[in-house]
Amino acid sequence: MEPTNDHEREIARIVDRIDTEGRLGLASIQEVVSSVDFMMVGSDTEFLANYVRWRMGHPIQKWASKYY
Repeated sequence: MEPTNDHEREIARIVDRIDTEGRLGLASIQEVVSSVDFMMVGSDTEFLANYVRWRMGHPIQKWASKYY
């Protein structure tokens, strides 16, 4: 799942960092919302939820994050 704009890239970077720390779960969504420096709109929220679910099914190896 590839981000397609700056907001999605920032969301993916934060989610990937949380994943590499071994803390990724659905509760991580609130942490991401609190961490971004922009007002999230509907499409950002949808990407976040989908990316977290996708990342949970496709965890990254600690040395291989593309956006971290």
